[in-house]
Amino acid sequence: MTTPPTTPDGAAWAPPEPCGALTVALGADAAAAVLADLFGHGRRSAALEARAPGEPQWLLAELGDGRITGACPGGAWRLSCDDPWTARLSAPPLDPGGSDAWRLLGAAVFSPSAQIHIGEGAEAAWATRDSDDADTLPPWLRPRDRSFLLTGWRAGPRASRDLGGEIPFSIGRELSGATACHPVRWQDFGIAAGAEAPGAAAPVPTAVGTWLSVREYWAEDSRTGAVGVAFHRLTGYHAGAKPTPPVGLDAADDARR
Repeated sequence: MTTPPTTPDGAAWAPPEPCGALTVALGADAAAAVLADLFGHGRRSAALEARAPGEPQWLLAELGDGRITGACPGGAWRLSCDDPWTARLSAPPLDPGGSDAWRLLGAAVFSPSAQIHIGEGAEAAWATRDSDDADTLPPWLRPRDRSFLLTGWRAGPRASRDLGGEIPFSIGRELSGATACHPVRWQDFGIAAGAEAPGAAAPVPTAVGTWLSVREYWAEDSRTGAVGVAFHRLTGYHAGAKPTPPVGLDAADDARR
């Protein structure tokens, strides 16, 4: 039996809520509707569209038998489980009727400004976006955008490769041998000359590659004042220049100096 953490006065400690994030519980029916949109009709998630109209949508789903990824920049999805180039590397599609929802460990259907997280077994779902006060928080508590490099290489017969198509897709292969299907065109990691910076003698180098971006939400412990990341939501896939500043070079970090 796990003993819950307590405060100095013996009360059970409750973690602070993430600042700048508005999360709403949607329930099992909403989770089923999202899966039906994607796997039954192949259309945009209506629940996400209501919160982020007109934005591109992506899927990242973890199942007991693999992973399913997808992209929907317009009206229809390209899913790793249905595409002939990636189906063998993907988990099979979920039944839109929910008969095999037990396979699902968790899924995120997301766009740049909102995310719907579906829980294990599709028994519940939650929608998250920025709260109305996100821009008025102290700099060290405001949401921050980060991006993470998707690793892979282009050398030899098992190289990462771009699959092309109207909706971009790629296969990334790591040096470990792990393979992943990414709903984005593939860009090898490298350093580009970048743009001219005011007063600089030469263009500032910039990292290029294939990226997954997230939005971090921070929280502050009311007793200790400690600040840390309490929640994050996915915001998109990108190919090309790193879409966010390096850690330590954004406005929030500069405000703490």
